[in-house]
Amino acid sequence: MTARTSGPGVTLGQHLEAASKEAGYSVRQLANISGIPKSSVDRLLRDETEQPLPAHLEALARALELNQTDLFLLAGLPVPRETASLEIMLRKGYGVSDQELPELKRQIEALIADSQKRSKS
Repeated sequence: MTARTSGPGVTLGQHLEAASKEAGYSVRQLANISGIPKSSVDRLLRDETEQPLPAHLEALARALELNQTDLFLLAGLPVPRETASLEIMLRKGYGVSDQELPELKRQIEALIADSQKRSKS
C-alpha cells in the first residue's frame, strides 16, 4: 500500500505516531484510552489501513487532542460536515478580528482559486 501523504511526506500514521509519542502513550495505552483495538491502532500508526474508519479517527483525535479534520484529510476521507466555516475558524481558532476578517478571507479564497487553476493546467 502507498502511504497517504499531506505535504512533503507526512502520512496519517506518522502524524498519529508523533502525537502519540509526544503524549507519552504506547500503542497499548493509546488503544485503551481511545477504545480502539490495539491491532487497529498499530495498523493505523504503520499506515497499513487502506480505509480508516471515521469513528477510529474521531476517537484518536479526542485521545491525542488532535484536530479531527486534519486526520480525515490525511486519511483521504471526506471532511465531516461539522467542520467550522472559514469565518468561524479564523475568528475563534486564530483570533482574527472582525475588521481583519474580510481581507484575510479574500486573500485565502484568492490563494485557493490560484491553486485550483494551477492544478487544472
